[in-house]
Amino acid sequence: MKSRPANPTLKQKVEMYEKVLHGIQICSEVSMRGDLVRKYLRNICDWSYSHRCGNGRYTDSEQRDTINEAFWNLNNLES
Repeated sequence: MKSRPANPTLKQKVEMYEKVLHGIQICSEVSMRGDLVRKYLRNICDWSYSHRCGNGRYTDSEQRDTINEAFWNLNNLES
């Protein structure tokens, strides 16, 4: 059985958003890695979409799991 992603705390959210913003700046202006900037932007788009996907078909718990999974993936540049 797949474990459910944890609900992030406010502190974890702020830390994640700061990591992502710093990562975008480093990749775009220091290392000039446009490919990584695109990955960051894809992760941000996935996180944003997770808040409205399912068109009301998901339970609140399923929707929250989808949002949490996208949140914890924001800084993942491996895929």
